[in-house]
Amino acid sequence: MQTNSELWLDKTLRIGACGTWWTAGTPGGHTLGTLQLDPDLVAAPAVRDRVAAAVSAVRAANPPGVLRTTELVYDAKRAWLVVATLPKPTLADLLAAKHALPPGAAAGLAVDIAAALRQLHAAGLSHGDLSAGAVVLTGGGSAVLAEVGVLAAVRDAPTDASADAEAWAGIVRELEARTADPESSLLAQAGVTGQTGDLAAAARRLALLAADLPDFETREGLASLLPDVAPAPPQTAQLAEAAIGHVPAQRQPSTLDSARTVVRLRFGPGVPDSALLNPIVADTQARPKRRLFGWFRPKAGPQT
Repeated sequence: MQTNSELWLDKTLRIGACGTWWTAGTPGGHTLGTLQLDPDLVAAPAVRDRVAAAVSAVRAANPPGVLRTTELVYDAKRAWLVVATLPKPTLADLLAAKHALPPGAAAGLAVDIAAALRQLHAAGLSHGDLSAGAVVLTGGGSAVLAEVGVLAAVRDAPTDASADAEAWAGIVRELEARTADPESSLLAQAGVTGQTGDLAAAARRLALLAADLPDFETREGLASLLPDVAPAPPQTAQLAEAAIGHVPAQRQPSTLDSARTVVRLRFGPGVPDSALLNPIVADTQARPKRRLFGWFRPKAGPQT
């Protein structure tokens, strides 16, 4: 997975089960997202191979409703997944903001997530770690899935559509708790059906019953809430050590994160996968000059 590219990692967005999400800028001024996988997760070559295979499989299937990974880059200690759009806000951010959600939009999000999962399952894949934090909301109020298959690959867990269905039912219950309308009972019914593992039936019934609700199709009410939803400040992530194995019980924000630290990633034809450059401390005001001149400065050869 290589293209001609350079990224500047500016700041962390959030800490998740797989690692640290960063905002990343390109020389062309585009803002992307990149996930720095926890080094403890990808230390073993076999784990790296599984993660690479999982990312490749999802990318090859290219299912609708899944955040597209454009690159997977390794260095000696770290791995980075680059995604095509900035992965914020998440459904977890929206739920934490405690807005009263339009019931039609809440049902629509549940249907979006179910549809993406069904596309994955049809391709012989599964998410493997579905939660509200792995659901990214678009500006139009739709839901897309992030981190698909990554933690499952780390754990060497088999494809498990029933676990995805149960996780979906849990998200539906969280959505129901944020709706201020009797129609939210539709979500409660769908959550019960989804918990039995019958995701298709639950999503089909929910879509049918919610089709006439305001904001089910347009999402205008939900979209109007999103500009005020900001990602929570990165905090230490509490992890279930027994569930993941060798991963520490606590994860701190990336040690590279600081107001004056940027990291450059480069990858492309002729550039090896070990393309992560060392972190450099740079004045953000001088960043354009460093991009243009510092990048092409040849390294000194060995002294003879």
